[in-house]
Amino acid sequence: MVGEDVFRLLQDEHFLASWDALYETCPWATVFQSRAFVASWYQVYRQGNEPILVRAAQAGRLTGLLPLSRSYGAHMITGAGDADSEYQTWLAMDVSCGERFIRAALEELTVQFPGDDIIIMYIPPQSPLSWIETDRHWKSRCILEETRRPLLDLKSPELEKLPRKKEFRSKLNRLKRLGEVSFEYVTDEQRFSAVLDELADQHDFRKGAKYNLTEFRNDPLKKEFMQALFAQKVLHVTLLKLDGEIIASVAAAQGKDWFYLVGINTHAPAYANYSTGYVHFIMLAMQLEEEGFAVFDLTPGGDAYKDRLANTHDQVKKLSVLRRSKFLANNIFAKPLREAARRGIMLGGITPREFKQKWGKKRGRLRAAKGAGPGALLEALADQLSGKAALQVYQVEQAGAVPAEEVVVRQNSLSDLLCFVRQGELRSRWDFLEEAEKRLQSGERAFTLVEAGGLLCCGWVAAAAGQPTGLSLPAGAVLLEGLYCHRRGRHRLRAFLEAVARQVDAPLYVVNSKKSLSKALEKTGLRGIPV
Repeated sequence: MVGEDVFRLLQDEHFLASWDALYETCPWATVFQSRAFVASWYQVYRQGNEPILVRAAQAGRLTGLLPLSRSYGAHMITGAGDADSEYQTWLAMDVSCGERFIRAALEELTVQFPGDDIIIMYIPPQSPLSWIETDRHWKSRCILEETRRPLLDLKSPELEKLPRKKEFRSKLNRLKRLGEVSFEYVTDEQRFSAVLDELADQHDFRKGAKYNLTEFRNDPLKKEFMQALFAQKVLHVTLLKLDGEIIASVAAAQGKDWFYLVGINTHAPAYANYSTGYVHFIMLAMQLEEEGFAVFDLTPGGDAYKDRLANTHDQVKKLSVLRRSKFLANNIFAKPLREAARRGIMLGGITPREFKQKWGKKRGRLRAAKGAGPGALLEALADQLSGKAALQVYQVEQAGAVPAEEVVVRQNSLSDLLCFVRQGELRSRWDFLEEAEKRLQSGERAFTLVEAGGLLCCGWVAAAAGQPTGLSLPAGAVLLEGLYCHRRGRHRLRAFLEAVARQVDAPLYVVNSKKSLSKALEKTGLRGIPV
């Protein structure tokens, strides 16, 4: 069934009950094939995705089910949930039934969608896959790739040692010296809705700085989907707090006796040096064990912290069902080229993942330069031709012509920092967020001004007082460094600086060495003091 026929079927109570029963029976099923997860995803994302359900029944009983989807206009079919579904597979009563069903399902799909590739990832262990090697027809069209999966076995006798380890106790005690540390298991929908915006900001900031991914900002429906999963009791949410402030969190999928690290995984960057993520994971593992979970699935990904927490591993698989011509082209050309490229990258002393990140950053800078516009490019060229400007310090008066209420300046707002606008700037968003994360981790305070959804101004105050060599500033003076001002926000620069001066309630001095920014500061009436 495809499209609206699927949505009509989702109104059939008998079918839904049969789906639930098959899910509970299937030995390799994950929560991502449950009715609660799939139906929620289909409903939330119905505008952009076409639902596909392949089913088999015998004597009125559902015996096989393959939930899929494809983006409208695309020629690729994926497991329902696409990137939101960590594990994709089909449901059946047992292995023999599952093997018969998937072969028939793929045959039907290739007839109905002859020009589409079918990608199913990651397929969990126990899913019947031996038919690929024994069936000549499918062997010439299917590609299987293995990926290592880290797991934390919650039934292991070693688990009880985790909270007693010196490393954990040391990190927890460091946090306790800062204030009251608490662990909260969120079970109320209103409470989850109240914290969701903050969790989304922490999640996007961490992933934006590390991978240039801001999932909630790129996907306006993601919060609605998270709330739908919570309402269906698919989402398990815990918070680590310091004096009531959320400093780490996990909002992830749960099903049967497995917990999957898929969804929201955050920590407040200002507390990164206190290993809040690690502390929260250990507390979460103990909470899950107490609730009766058997496995904390850390999911594939190659992150070092996952291997650090895992006490066992297994393998999951990606299945690609390709047209014959594409299958041959992949085996003859694409696969050897990928392997040669991987070996070449490894010879350079870095991993393919590190290479991908480095290339991604360079590509982001090229895109920023391409879209910066002539004004930004001319300023950059002038800065290059004039050489590095001498360090200048500018004094900002606490009182100014612009009243405080005309500009809203916030401190340490991840939401504001995520509003960085690449258009008109030479700096990429990835570089900006990466630098912002490092500054927050070192204890600096961010002051930000956002208007019309874009970051206009940003400056940083270091945790420890200091001043440039060769300059004597008044006692208690505060230095604002790393000043950023978008080209379209320069008319607000003076108001921004005066608002910061009022907030710090101390003599404020701006430190700058960029020639173009010095000109913008001087246009506001400030005068530099050479150092």
